[in-house]
Amino acid sequence: MTTAPLAGSPPSPQQIDQLVRTFTTRPRPAFEAAAAAFDAAFPHDFTAQNVLGACYAGLKDFARAEAAFAKALAVRPDSVDTLFVHGISLYELGRHPNAIAVLARVAKLAPQNTQATYYRALCHHLLGQFAEAAELLRPLCASEPKDVRARNSLGLALLELGRTDEAVACFEQVLAIDPRHIDARLNLALQLERGNEAGRAAEVIRAGIAHVPSSTDLHERLGALLLAADPAAAEASYRRALALDPRAVNSLNNLGLILFRRREFGEALDFFALALREKPEMAALHANIGVILQQIGELDEALAALEHALELEPDQPFLRGQKLIQQMQLCDWRALDEYAQLADTLGITGEAISPGGIIAMDDDPARQRARAEAYAARYAAIVPAPFAPRAQGDRIRVGYFSADFHDHATMHLMAGLFRCHDRSRFEISVWSYGLTREGAQREALKDHVDRFVDIADLPDAAVADLAREAGLDIAVDLKGYTQDNRFALFAHRLAPVQIGYLGYPGTSGAPVLDYFIGDAVTIPDEERAHFSERVIRLPGSYQPNDDARAIAAKAPTRTELGLPDEAFVFACFNNAYKITPREWDIWMRLLQAVPGSVLWLFKSNDWAEDNLRREALARGVDPARLVFAPWMPHAEHLARLRAADLFLDCFACNAHTTASDALWAGLPLLTRPGRSFIARVATSLVNAVGLTELVVDSDAAYEALALELATSPGRLAALRARLAENRLTTPLFDSTGYTRALEQAYVAVHQHRIEGLEPADIDLG
Repeated sequence: MTTAPLAGSPPSPQQIDQLVRTFTTRPRPAFEAAAAAFDAAFPHDFTAQNVLGACYAGLKDFARAEAAFAKALAVRPDSVDTLFVHGISLYELGRHPNAIAVLARVAKLAPQNTQATYYRALCHHLLGQFAEAAELLRPLCASEPKDVRARNSLGLALLELGRTDEAVACFEQVLAIDPRHIDARLNLALQLERGNEAGRAAEVIRAGIAHVPSSTDLHERLGALLLAADPAAAEASYRRALALDPRAVNSLNNLGLILFRRREFGEALDFFALALREKPEMAALHANIGVILQQIGELDEALAALEHALELEPDQPFLRGQKLIQQMQLCDWRALDEYAQLADTLGITGEAISPGGIIAMDDDPARQRARAEAYAARYAAIVPAPFAPRAQGDRIRVGYFSADFHDHATMHLMAGLFRCHDRSRFEISVWSYGLTREGAQREALKDHVDRFVDIADLPDAAVADLAREAGLDIAVDLKGYTQDNRFALFAHRLAPVQIGYLGYPGTSGAPVLDYFIGDAVTIPDEERAHFSERVIRLPGSYQPNDDARAIAAKAPTRTELGLPDEAFVFACFNNAYKITPREWDIWMRLLQAVPGSVLWLFKSNDWAEDNLRREALARGVDPARLVFAPWMPHAEHLARLRAADLFLDCFACNAHTTASDALWAGLPLLTRPGRSFIARVATSLVNAVGLTELVVDSDAAYEALALELATSPGRLAALRARLAENRLTTPLFDSTGYTRALEQAYVAVHQHRIEGLEPADIDLG
């Protein structure tokens, strides 16, 4: 091929040498000036433009490099070297179709240039043309068997084509050639993890660390593999990564998460802040900070952090759910309107979210099950070993698992159950993974069980091994998807029969639980389909209660409680997140209809209090008629409840322990059931204490009966008298009777297992 002669003289060797020396020894601005002059002097000279292109490529200024190489190729279109670096510049610029065309010319002119083939394959991969990439890489790997870069890339292309086994073989071949190849090791570990071989994946990464102990990426990956199963080992890996690179964002973030779970909030915040300094656009960091701020009571700042996270990632369902939950804690009811637009999709389609907080916003059991099933899919990767057949004869071994074996609502309810268990027939153990390891209730519990096992510091797999060694027949989950849960334990199969009970008021959506304990009110026949578990329905109420629960001997006066002496006192001691405009409108109308009356509420937080006062004023009610009660020790709290006249329940999420507290203290409770379990608990309790007339079937009936009771002292007094009589004569507060019914259920499910039968519904009501 011939080219037209060019005007002007070519650059001398001295001129080229001077440009190169300026490039290598002078500051960037000096080179820029020299390069501009050189380009202007020799715009059509092949050698000059080639040198300029090489210099710009060295500076990673690929746009200018590509322009220079294009000028050089206009003079010598078939220069293989120039075509190659031109193609690489196009690749770096993201102009992949153009790069493929240029590099294909290189392959035609110089088939021995394997690098051109490699980069062409990379371009096809980045364009989503995985078959074309693999087609180029296969012969390259065959001709260059030691080319680990090409073999690793072939593995990635095969993964995209769904040929996982071949991809894994590629990564293993790379490591056989070069055990220090970090990318191949990370790729192999990821595929093993996805194939439910997390243990083998961890060994692959540990072997890599042995070869390349200075790799931050390997230490971080090992931490990620260990995070769920062994947080202590994961923490050690992340700290080693940070020793190598103090700015490693993933390690900073995950260490913060580990510390958060240990409730070391201050240090966790420090790690998140360090990570945020490195990556301020990372939405998860803002969300993590928001969750910690919520835990330490900085609720307004928590909401602001979550809102900022959503600004960064507006389509992130987890962030949306966390923000909505936080708003409800503040009684910011804009959350309800926002949720109404998302109810059919949030956590159901797309990314799953924990159903634990959202459940209180939605009285739709079908959505609750769908959301739970989507979330529970994460546990499908855990495949436990089968259990051996169990012979009859021994005591039935029941293990209760929770973080709440201390001064907590769960223990307030269950103390009588543990005290009354028939330990001649049942071997009772409790397995505690809570971080609170002291307190009178915890110590008292140890006297009423055969075994108290502290598993807070053990990884999930080790707990599963311990439970199996203990020969548990029945494992009972008392947490579900509530805060501080370790639901993954049950995916490991702690016992042949596993039961969800008490803590989480809805289905788990997970096949790892065989049964769920309710009653005929909380799970009526028409709502049975919304539980993935088989249902055990106890007689009376599903909720255990302690008939020896102490009430302080001295009840405070109304004056001491900030209540008017003579006025009617409506009360609701539910947490603020349960209150919605639906109840609030009724309560405000009641205050207007009953002169001098007040509404006595639990003080959840300052922001909720301010918002509720504002909502009262907006409805024409003096905010001074709202009285907020601070936290008190449980016995004193029960005593003060006697100062109220009528407890008004919430609708979508009823009072649960709060309801039985009120009834035990002698305070009548008015409720209106919904459809879901969480919205029917108070009905179950009120019925079980024999006050069925306090259950109404509509909002209008709820308002009418509340007004009638507030203006009919005789009728209300008669109700209080009946409640006082029924407390110790009806099933709700019969700890022994309740325990025998629950034990009957345990015998039934155990017998099913002994006989080799599948779990089936059990109705004892």
